[in-house]
This record gives sequence, structure tokens and C-alpha cells, in this order.
Amino acid sequence: MKPHVSISYGFSEDNRYHLSSVPESIQLAIYKYKLFTDLKDEMLKQLRRGKIDVRVIHLPLDTLRIDHNDALNMIKELRAEVGCHKFVIHPNKGIKSFLDFFLGSDPKDIILCVENFQWKRGKELRSPLQIIDFIHSLRYEFYYALDNIRLCFDTSHAEEMWFDYKLMSFLLPYIEVIHLSNRVSTGKNKEQHMAFNSGKGELNLIGFVKELLSRYNWNREIILEYAPAYHPKLIQNAYYLRKLIDERR
Repeated sequence: MKPHVSISYGFSEDNRYHLSSVPESIQLAIYKYKLFTDLKDEMLKQLRRGKIDVRVIHLPLDTLRIDHNDALNMIKELRAEVGCHKFVIHPNKGIKSFLDFFLGSDPKDIILCVENFQWKRGKELRSPLQIIDFIHSLRYEFYYALDNIRLCFDTSHAEEMWFDYKLMSFLLPYIEVIHLSNRVSTGKNKEQHMAFNSGKGELNLIGFVKELLSRYNWNREIILEYAPAYHPKLIQNAYYLRKLIDERR
């Protein structure tokens, strides 16, 4: 098996009519809960019309601000209607209580992938290690925690140390999804979610992908998640990565 490369598609009022024509497998990003409640029928219609292969769903950024039952019902409805069982969630306030609630709700084959961010004092589950430690703590009550809660590793959010061989070897068994994009983290012109070949990013992401294949033998989901300025590069970059992966296998 080999990693599957997809692009992230942000569903919104402005581009909802273009969804059915996306020529790619996607991460379906629903950035606000109100978009889901107001435009759900239109979104599902577009997905069916285009027979879109949805590999991952990025939950709304405000998921943890709504009632846990409403959030869980949204996840289960999307699982049933879209056919996707992998969901990315941001580690905002309340993430620990929601993960506990989720595991106690008979999640079956649904996988929640907690996305990493740069570490900040007082914030819940920001670093990859914090996320993994918390998943292990849940195993005392839910033996299946490692099956249903995984890590989404965002390269643009990750400090340099996490790319170290020994640390990455430890992380990868827990990583279900990689959000791949470049970044500039120093100086006046800091930027995240840049195209991996933009020419000004500080990460060697081509080398990283090659190591995923040859050194680590990792084979889950790679999502190209770019800021709007780099969206024109998404499909071309996805084709390039697929070719790279096919040639190395």
C-alpha cells in the first residue's frame, strides 16, 4: 500500500456550486457549523452529482463551541451520507471532554484525528506528544481509544524538532492524516499553508514525502492544505506527488 494524496476543498457559500466539478479526491473542509446546518442539502447534492471521493472531512472550527450531542450527530450524519469515516478536529477549548464523550458514544469505525498546533502554555493538546499522551490516558476507560482517535500531523504547524528521525519514527504509528504545506516561521513575513514548491518555504517537503515512503513505509492520507493564494497550485502539486509516490514504489 502507499499514501493517498488528496486536496483540501473548503466548502462555502461562494464556491458551493463548484464542488461537483472538482476532479480530485478531497478533504471536505466545512469551516463553520452554520454552513453545515444551512447548506447541508446543497453540499450533499453536489457531492452525489460529482461522485466525489471524500477521503477526510475537516470538521467546523467551531465544533467544540456547540453542544456535544449536536457535534456528534453532525459527525454521524456525515459518516452515513458521505461515506467518509475520517474526521479532522482542531484542539480548541473543550477537546478533552469531547474526545471522552465521543469514545463513550459507540463510535464504531469513525476516526477522529486531532490536529497539532504550535505549543502554547495553557492550551489543550497542542503538540503531537500531548495528543498521543492523552489518547493513551483514555485507554484506561476505553480500550479501543487508539483505533478511534488518531493524530493529524500538520507540517505547517509543527516545530522543526518533530521532523527528527527518532521523533518522527515514534509519531507515525499514530498519524492517520498529514496536512502537507510549507511555511515561513521566522522574520517579518511569517506565513503558513504555502505550496510545498512555492520557492520560499523553509521545509524540505519533497524530502519528507520520500522518507515517508523509503524510510518509514507510511501509507495513510496526505492532504494538500493550502492558503487561498496557493490554491491554483493544488491540482498540479497533487499530480506531482502521486507521480513521485508511484515511481518510488
